[in-house]
Amino acid sequence: MRIAYYTFFALLVLSTSCKKKNYDPSGCLSAEEQKKILYTMMHYASRLAPEATHETKFDKKFDWYYDRAVNEARVLYCDHNEENDTYSLLVARKARSITPMEEGIAVRIKLGENDTFADYEEVFRMWKMHADSVEKKGKFLFRTMLEGGDLTLYYTQFRKDEFIEFPDQRFTFDKKIRRWRDSAMDTIQFQ
Repeated sequence: MRIAYYTFFALLVLSTSCKKKNYDPSGCLSAEEQKKILYTMMHYASRLAPEATHETKFDKKFDWYYDRAVNEARVLYCDHNEENDTYSLLVARKARSITPMEEGIAVRIKLGENDTFADYEEVFRMWKMHADSVEKKGKFLFRTMLEGGDLTLYYTQFRKDEFIEFPDQRFTFDKKIRRWRDSAMDTIQFQ
């Protein structure tokens, strides 16, 4: 009887500890917080507004452009690391494509004052794909990222256009300037 009790208890503990998180963004951030984060994020993750520069992209006259970008994006998954107060998000946004597609962007952020980011890092960007694929593959990649798994296995050089578009051998994210760097273009000398 005692062995059955201990076996049952061990199985119960094991089953609850192995339960996978669903990373529901509503359990991590309110709808208003998600929108604020998306608004600030789109200034970095989107192309520049027409006539904007990286120095002027936060000017109010470009709000219309980034508001539109926010309306085409949604937070799919969220995790809050309370130890270092960092949020990890997987954001889906409409991709420029003939058929309806989305792309996923995984970010790590630390919130600053007045809706700014104290830290911002894009960990990876996914290839354009149908929304259900972004959700399914994105959740797998997001979980792998949070668990410290090797994402390079899903880079283009190994998996073509199935998972991660970049980083790759050419593109890396520069946390200091909060942009993707192109190693090929950085080495070209313009006259």
